[in-house]
Amino acid sequence: RYWMNLTPSDIMWNTSDTGWAKSAWGSVFTPWICGSCVFVHNMPQFKPEIIAETLSKYPITTFCTAPTAFRMLVQHDVSSYKFLSLKHCVTGGEALNPEVFEKWKIQTGLVIHEAYGQTETVCL
Repeated sequence: RYWMNLTPSDIMWNTSDTGWAKSAWGSVFTPWICGSCVFVHNMPQFKPEIIAETLSKYPITTFCTAPTAFRMLVQHDVSSYKFLSLKHCVTGGEALNPEVFEKWKIQTGLVIHEAYGQTETVCL
């Protein structure tokens, strides 16, 4: 609830594949516990332009994707897209390099909130 910053009026899109624990936490448990809507997109292969178009077209307010996906998005340069509803971006797992945080902020005006979760803390 605090990391994803979800409310009942939010629409959450998590791009994690259903084979990952992140899919359960980011697409089912957390959004539904917070009363948020879950956005689902059938995307057999990750393509930055499809992600950017989807974020522009639909009223997604919270976006979660892997660090590698954020790297690909900023390389694609999403500054020409308008994400009118998007207000909160999150990532987790591997560390995201500072250049990606900076480029995403420049290109979108949004901050990426990075954390680690269930998968990374099993040993703890």
